[in-house]
Formats: sequence, C-alpha cells, structure tokens
Amino acid sequence: MADLSIGYNDIQNNIALMLGWNRGHTDAVPRWSPDQQADFALVLSSGLRKFYAAYDWSFMKPRYTITTSDVYSTGTVTVSSGTVLGDGTDFPDASTDYWLNVNGQRYEVTTRGGDTGLTLTDTTLNIATATAYSLTRYKYTLPASFGGFIGPLTYAPNQSDYYRPVEMVDDFAIRALYMTNVLDNASEIVKAAVVPQAFTATVGQRWELHTWPSSTSKMQLTGNYRVVPNNLDAGNLYPLGGAQHGNTILYAVLSEAETRLWDNTTAANHTRYQECLAMSVRYDKMQGAPETLGTVRFPGDSGLSVEGSLSQGTTLYSGHESSILS
Repeated sequence: MADLSIGYNDIQNNIALMLGWNRGHTDAVPRWSPDQQADFALVLSSGLRKFYAAYDWSFMKPRYTITTSDVYSTGTVTVSSGTVLGDGTDFPDASTDYWLNVNGQRYEVTTRGGDTGLTLTDTTLNIATATAYSLTRYKYTLPASFGGFIGPLTYAPNQSDYYRPVEMVDDFAIRALYMTNVLDNASEIVKAAVVPQAFTATVGQRWELHTWPSSTSKMQLTGNYRVVPNNLDAGNLYPLGGAQHGNTILYAVLSEAETRLWDNTTAANHTRYQECLAMSVRYDKMQGAPETLGTVRFPGDSGLSVEGSLSQGTTLYSGHESSILS
C-alpha cells in the first residue's frame, strides 16, 4: 500500500531488526528457523490481541446489511413420509434456511436434494400430488467475523410500514412466536435473534440470524456488529485500524517480543506502546465525535455555558478551553 499502514511484512522486518534475526526472511523464502517462525507467530497474535482488546475501537463496529429473500412458490410439490418431490421447481440453494408452507402449516426443511428434492424434519408428513406450496426464509448466515450486533436492525428508507427498528430478542422468543402462528400474514420482519450455528472445530464458531416472521420480499436490514478480527499472514497482510494506528500495532507486537523473546527486564517497547495507545484512543474518540455540542446553559445564576467542538477534542467553558478526550 502507498500509505503508512503497518503490514505483516513490516512487522516481520521490525521483529528481525529487534532480535537480530535474518531480515531477508519471508514466508515464501523462509530464512528463519522453525522455532523462530513459531515464536514470531506467537508474539504476532498476542500483540494483535493486546491492541484490539485495549479499547472499544470504532473501526471494529462496521455496518452490515442483510438482504431478505422473496417467497419462492414456483411449481407444485408432493410429500411422502417427509420427502418432498417438486414438479416444475428450482428450490433455492439455501432451502434449509426456509420454512415449507403447505395447506396452512409450516414445516422445517433439513436438506436440499437438488432442484426438485427436499427432506423435512417431520417424516410423517404426506401431501397429495401437485399441491401448491411456498418457501419463506427465516435464517440468514452472518459473516465469519461476526461478534454480535450493536443495537437494533433498521430498514432501508421507504421499506417499513411500521417505521420502527427490528427488535432483537433471544432464540426462545422467536421459537415461541412461530409456535403460536401469530402474524403469519405480516409483510415485514418485526423481531430477530442471533443464534449460534453448530460448532465445527475446523471452522470455528459461526452465527446466524433468525427472523420473525419469515420474509416475504427483498428488503434491506442494516445494523452494526462487533468484529472478530483475523490474524495476519502472507495472505492477510493488514490489521484493522489503518495507518492511523500503525505504530500502536507495531509496538504492541514488539512489546510482546520484548517480554517473551528478548529481555523481560526492559520495557522500552511497552512504554512506547502505551504512548502510541494513548494517541490512538484520542484519535478514535475524535473520529466518532460530533462537530459541535451546540450551547448548553446551566441553571441558576452561574452564567456558565458549554459550547465547542468535540471533533477538536475540547469544549469551551465560558471561553476557557478544557480537554474532554483525555
């Protein structure tokens, strides 16, 4: 990158300079011993965790938009012992995220067997040939970096007839609502819950959003979520935060190397990390601050008023400057 962002290779070079390792090492052309490579991976991940956990960073709360799905009802179905055979169908790839609605009842889909085949949780169900049906979606897989929503989800302009955010509730509340069959004819999502997917050790924990009622049209739901950051490697070169926090990230890693691999009686890099961290926190506060507080006058005869710009890091108390970000 052309800017001053700190990257994976930069951190490698700084570690090599500090510890006296071969500075010509890269992952593609390794010139460190296996122990040195393992030690670098250890202090890199530890330093990144130190930086990410040091403050409630604004850049770790990105905006995310989910586009809901239309009802699918092309063709007809026949059901025999919970096995669905479609005629003229091209069932959605994510059919296991949908309810099968037929004859006024809904059924959970467990697998998709191609364009014309589904299996249901209810293996006792039998439905006559060429019966009308619909598939309505209620589950949406969230990003691998998802660590929890911050606040409610909102609709895009001119999409909601209720003019209110989607209420975040727990999984039990969603299941209880579906159990009652209330608001089956609703045209938009009212409530949603974040639900853990079954854990897979090779992938890690993943999450999905369950909505109520299920969606009937394409709409956009937008919210902010907390990021679970990735580690760095030759394929993922840059940490979160950008160039503004480059030195803080670098010294977070160097301070870990200082303690674990060099001389744990010194703290030069840790001290530098603390200095850079204070600047990073100040910058991050300024990033999210409004341009002005307006004017607030206090009650009584004090004559004290507050006015000023948060983005500049100060307020003015009757003309006297005072820091609000330190």
